[in-house]
Amino acid sequence: SEASRWAKMRYLVRIYWRLIGLQLRTFVEYRGDFWIGMVGAALLQGSSLVFIGALFSRLPSVGGWTLWEVALLYGFTLIAYGTREVLCDGPWTLRATINKGEFDRLLVRPLSPALQTATLIASIHGIANAALGWIVLLVAAHRVGLAWTPWMVLWTLVTVVCGTVIVSCVAYLANIIGFWEPGTSSAFPFMIANLVELVKFPLELYGWLIRVGVTVVLPFAFISYYPVLVLLDKDSPVCWLGYLTPLVTALFVGVTAWSWRKSVNRYQGVGH
Repeated sequence: SEASRWAKMRYLVRIYWRLIGLQLRTFVEYRGDFWIGMVGAALLQGSSLVFIGALFSRLPSVGGWTLWEVALLYGFTLIAYGTREVLCDGPWTLRATINKGEFDRLLVRPLSPALQTATLIASIHGIANAALGWIVLLVAAHRVGLAWTPWMVLWTLVTVVCGTVIVSCVAYLANIIGFWEPGTSSAFPFMIANLVELVKFPLELYGWLIRVGVTVVLPFAFISYYPVLVLLDKDSPVCWLGYLTPLVTALFVGVTAWSWRKSVNRYQGVGH
């Protein structure tokens, strides 16, 4: 019944937050490592901001985008990436989990293996990345003169949620290769994940192949580029694609869920 489905959903959400909270409390107990990790992550991402600033010190605009408009792209991308690190970093341990035979334990527990996979770890670096992303976004929005109407606030939150879901789906899709390729290591997941760096800059800088790739194949452009076109009301022939962000996210979740089920059904355990 409808009531029982909602009850099950609330139960899964509650269990998910408890598992994530457990992972985060483990990190916070070691305060020295916690702050070193936070500062290190902030400095790493800050170096990219220095590069962007140096680039725009010589050029007034890039692809028709000003410094602070590009900073908006950077902020949205960093928020999505950082939030995913906190809430759904577990897929990056999937290959090791499969090779060690520990995935068997996930299958026999009365809980979704996908949910368990998401909560295997929670990266403390994600907190620093997400916080820095919000700072960059708010400062950039102020510098471009963005008026925070209720619609703008809602659209920003929708973009952040959709962006986080998209990069989380990419984490699953990049790492389920472990079900098909039983090797102990692979550069493929990292190559796929690093494509998110492309959408820290406007797509006008790239050729048509890359534009299609980050729009249709792996929809990274819906993390930042297309939603920001809407936010800034840019005069662009593809601005309308930004309004499709929630729909694209839902479709991508469906593709990821189908791929996950296919991959798990292929799993036979260690030694088989």
